Amino acid sequence: MEKKQPIKSSVLKCGKKTYFFDIYLASNDKKYIKINESSFVGENGERKRNTFLLFQEDLVNFQTRLSEIAGEMS
Repeated sequence: MEKKQPIKSSVLKCGKKTYFFDIYLASNDKKYIKINESSFVGENGERKRNTFLLFQEDLVNFQTRLSEIAGEMS
């Protein structure tokens, strides 16, 4: 089975963490965003990775809530 290739990719480095944003096309022809967070933890520099999927139909609501909560930080 061939590994899916992203339609678009972007990388954001923030201190000791790196975020990878990739857009993929699902089997139902809808797009989704895969967000990977990669960081090094512990004394031995072990890599920790977290993944989050955000589907196209949830994007507007997610953006709205993120903007609202981010506004509370300033």
